[in-house]
Amino acid sequence: MFFWLVVALLVAIAIVVTPVRKLAAAKCQLYAHGLVFMVKAKDLPKAYRGTNYIRMNTAGDGTRGKRIIRVVFIRHGQSVWNSLFNSYNLDLPVRMAKAAIHEFINFLTDPFGSCIIDSPLSSKGKKEAQDLASFIRTAKTKISFDPATSVVVSSNLRRAMETALVGMSPRLLVTQERIVMDSALQEGSQNIDAQSLSTEPGKIAPCKLGTITNPLELAIVFDPYLNAGNRVAGVDVYQRMDEFIMHLFGGSGEASLVPAAGGRNAALKEVIVVGHSGYFRNFFRRFLPPHSTHLSKKKKLQNCAVVAFELARDESSGEVVVDESTLKVMYKGFV
Repeated sequence: MFFWLVVALLVAIAIVVTPVRKLAAAKCQLYAHGLVFMVKAKDLPKAYRGTNYIRMNTAGDGTRGKRIIRVVFIRHGQSVWNSLFNSYNLDLPVRMAKAAIHEFINFLTDPFGSCIIDSPLSSKGKKEAQDLASFIRTAKTKISFDPATSVVVSSNLRRAMETALVGMSPRLLVTQERIVMDSALQEGSQNIDAQSLSTEPGKIAPCKLGTITNPLELAIVFDPYLNAGNRVAGVDVYQRMDEFIMHLFGGSGEASLVPAAGGRNAALKEVIVVGHSGYFRNFFRRFLPPHSTHLSKKKKLQNCAVVAFELARDESSGEVVVDESTLKVMYKGFV
C-alpha cells in the first residue's frame, strides 16, 4: 500500500510539473487502465470450468486423425517486479523507494519507460537470459533450429520479449527470423506488471528493449501480427489459451502461426514459446489429463527454465491434450 501511495503522489506531482501534458495524460491512462483491471478483472479463476474440446476450421490432411505439435515452454528471466515483491525482507522499503523514484523519472522523460507497467527484466533477469543463450547454443539436437518447420513466439510483455531476443539468439542468428509477438500468451494475473505497453493491435510499443535503444529496430526482430493489444477485463487467461490453441493449430486463418521461413500452418512441427510461469502452470493444469499428478500442475517454472512436450489435437472431436509421457525438463526445472 505504501508503494502505491508513493507512486500516486509522484504521478500527481508529475502532472503538475511536466511540460509535456500529452505524455502525462498518456502515462496516467496506462496507470488507470492497469489499476481498474486489478480491481475489476478476474483474470485467473480459481478453477477452470470450460472445455478442452476446441472446435476450429483447419486446412488439415483430411484424415481427421490426431495432429501433434511439439511445444517448448521457456519462462522469462527475473523481472523488476519480481525483484521487488517476491522477497520480503528488511531492504524491501529501500527497493520500493528506488523503484518509485525510477518510475517518476520515467514518467517525466519516457512515455514507454516503466518498471511497474509491463515490468522489464531486472539485472539478474538479463544475466539469466544470457545463461539461457549458453544452453540453447548447445541444444541444437533438443530444440529445433529449422525455420521451415518451427517458429519462436513470445508474449507481448517486455520481459518475455527480451528473454526471447537474448536467450534464443543462437537460433535467431542462424535463421534470421523475426520473433512472433502473440498477445494470447499474456500472463494470467491481476497485477499491473502484466499489462502490456504494446496496446495497439499489430504494433509494437516504441520502447527500449535490452541492447535495442532505437525503437525502430524492434520491427526488425519482432513480428507483431498476432499482437491484439492489451488484455481486457472479461477475457481471462483460459480464454487467451483458447486463442493461442487456435493460432497453434491453424484455426485462425491468416492469424495463425506458420513456420519462421513462411508457408502454411500445416507444416508447423515445433513451436518455441517464451512466456510466463502462471500461464504455463495453468496451461498444464488444464491440458494434462485430470488424473495427472505431474509437478507442473503445482509448481512454477524457474526463471528461464525450459520444458518440452507434445500437444495433441483430435481433429475429429477437437480435444486438446498434453501427452504427459513426453513432458521433459530440458533446462533448470520447477520451483
